[in-house]
Amino acid sequence: MGCTFSSTTKSEGVKVEVLPGQRAALTKYEWDKGYVCFALTASETSVKVAVALNLLNVDTTWVTTSFDDKDLEDVTEGTDPNTITPGSKHIMGVKSDLFKLITGGVSLMPALAIDGTVYVESEAIVMMLAENANAPDAVTDLIQLSMNYNSVLLEAGKHWGWSAMHAYNNYAMVHKKNYTQYGSGNKTETWEIETTDSIKEFFSKLEDVLKAKPEGVNGFYVGDSLTLADAALFNWVLSMEGVAGLDVKEHYPNVYKNWEITKAAPPAGSEPFVYGFPTFCEYISQANDHARQDGSFNINSYW
Repeated sequence: MGCTFSSTTKSEGVKVEVLPGQRAALTKYEWDKGYVCFALTASETSVKVAVALNLLNVDTTWVTTSFDDKDLEDVTEGTDPNTITPGSKHIMGVKSDLFKLITGGVSLMPALAIDGTVYVESEAIVMMLAENANAPDAVTDLIQLSMNYNSVLLEAGKHWGWSAMHAYNNYAMVHKKNYTQYGSGNKTETWEIETTDSIKEFFSKLEDVLKAKPEGVNGFYVGDSLTLADAALFNWVLSMEGVAGLDVKEHYPNVYKNWEITKAAPPAGSEPFVYGFPTFCEYISQANDHARQDGSFNINSYW
């Protein structure tokens, strides 16, 4: 690939704590055998696992997880297709008691149950799938890269994007405590500089990977076909552009060109994200519009 990255220890997925009643709940709904993924594939974290499972042709039972406290219910005819994961027969809220039980109390989406063992953290799940499939180092190195920068990128999204929208909606879709520390005036300039420096490192590494490709920019980070590296990295351009407001096209042209090629022919499992996530981005932009326009709260000021 022409580039190497420092990495933390590779993960086999993050197993959740087994709570009393968890196994019984999985068995009750026949989620204790095979692969069962709890996700909303229009979300920026769920899309990684959805692309990975589809790429590997894994026979998966899908359960939609919504951004509320909805108890488990059937997906009925006429349900808005933008609010469900294709192929799912059931839906429940990320803040519901059942989802909290299944995920060992963490309520993280997506969650993947494999024969009754439940895993969370999207990149860690993709890494586990990659290692089980004996993916080459060029692929696992890029998954690890996404793992290494995941936290800071998601924090940037909360700070420069999500926090204002969720505050406007009185935190109806999320746990309030996860967002009130972010947003205009809630972080120091030092924190913002350190965060944007990390974002620069991440996207510069991706830019270098694409520059070094003998095939040129073709919509894939490794070779000339979709890999699990593409699954792990799938959301980052749209997340940083649509959520945080970063001008990715201006600062990282190869990364942006690669994304444009990818979304022109979305891989299986990614369609709800490619076509549905921009709706969230519109609301986020509206909530942050004034602060971004007057320059007082614009991530691009650090570039």
